[in-house]
Amino acid sequence: MSATPGRPPSVEGSPPSHGAGDGTAEDAPPPYSLTSVDNALRLIHALGEHGELRVYEAADLLGVARSTAHRLLSTLTFRGFATRAGGHVYRPGPALADAGLRALGRLDLRQVAKPHLRALSEDTGETVHLVVLEGNGARFVDGVESAQPLRVGLRIGMVLPAHSTSAGKAILAALPPEQVRSLYPRGVQTLTGRTLASLEDIERHLATVARVGYATNHGESAEDVSAVGVVIRDHTRAPIAAIAVAAPSERLLRPRIPLIAIRMHRAGLAISGDYVSPR
Repeated sequence: MSATPGRPPSVEGSPPSHGAGDGTAEDAPPPYSLTSVDNALRLIHALGEHGELRVYEAADLLGVARSTAHRLLSTLTFRGFATRAGGHVYRPGPALADAGLRALGRLDLRQVAKPHLRALSEDTGETVHLVVLEGNGARFVDGVESAQPLRVGLRIGMVLPAHSTSAGKAILAALPPEQVRSLYPRGVQTLTGRTLASLEDIERHLATVARVGYATNHGESAEDVSAVGVVIRDHTRAPIAAIAVAAPSERLLRPRIPLIAIRMHRAGLAISGDYVSPR
């Protein structure tokens, strides 16, 4: 993956995106849908909309036997998406509430961060992203694209291994080492020949990131793309997100990085201040 004039970098193996007007029938299930998964998701929606659901109501909604509906509700209860309120009545569980709160929090963070992302992009002349941690992945939730002809395109919606991105590293470096280790129960994924390839490599690198106060990425998630990442913290100093400035590697040279990092720290502090104490 490389920066190209006027186009965002592509990711090998990523599924094609579908949007409004692309001819996709969004009200019809895809031909490869799994009935059990679809039924579970329909029950989650019903719990969220109605506040409670009885087994016979779930069976009627799905057109299945009550025993099948009961098994689905029991599974949702086990995973925290439902809770049994007595008898055959189920209500939304803590996982469903947490998911909603996280979505609202992320939306609020995006709204708060947006003007600062724009200002940072204008200041540096490069593409800027807002990134949050999801497991051991870095999800790009918002961004502002550089206006330069040769630029790194937006990655909004993508999830990449956190240790392969500057923003992901910045967040990981702000976590306790034991928490970082717990995020990699099945080893480490690499995207390029420069990606950190082991948990030991990651831990050593994160120690350096914590010491210097910013993270870098030189071709670790995509060839010919470099980036700088700075963590955003809440009022307790806990990491909540990170910002990344990305550019073609030929333009984001090492002498330029500390100066960009200083501007990023200012933006990160401004985002944190507005997020904790909205105007």
